[in-house]
Amino acid sequence: VLYLFCAALTEHKILFLSSSYQRLTDACRALLALMFPLKYSFTYVPILPAQLLEVLSTPTPFIIGVHSIFQSETQELLDVVIADLDGGTVNVPECVHISLLPEPLLQQTREALSMVLDPELEVADLAFPPSTISASSLKMQ
Repeated sequence: VLYLFCAALTEHKILFLSSSYQRLTDACRALLALMFPLKYSFTYVPILPAQLLEVLSTPTPFIIGVHSIFQSETQELLDVVIADLDGGTVNVPECVHISLLPEPLLQQTREALSMVLDPELEVADLAFPPSTISASSLKMQ
């Protein structure tokens, strides 16, 4: 996630691959949400139609989602960071250098992301974690 975040901030080309259109849309939107309050001003296409695959050769930065059945057409892209959502991998080509955040900020960002991805970590070390009250456990009297 941090590589994709830093790649977007440093204006690299990012391609998401998945067999699920919903997962493609969610991943593209999540990356933009991580950048808030910054606004991504380059090409953003959560689901690219097959007829427009040549757009992937554009010289400008982008965040694009493509169905995984077109993965073979993306193999020759040498300057694109490819995130395979089904396989859980991020491929950064050798010619692409992604500058990570400076160390203090990188650690803070890593911790903040881990709290978002797994909120229970925030209270895991507490001897007496706060009780959670769900709507289903409340009873009207």
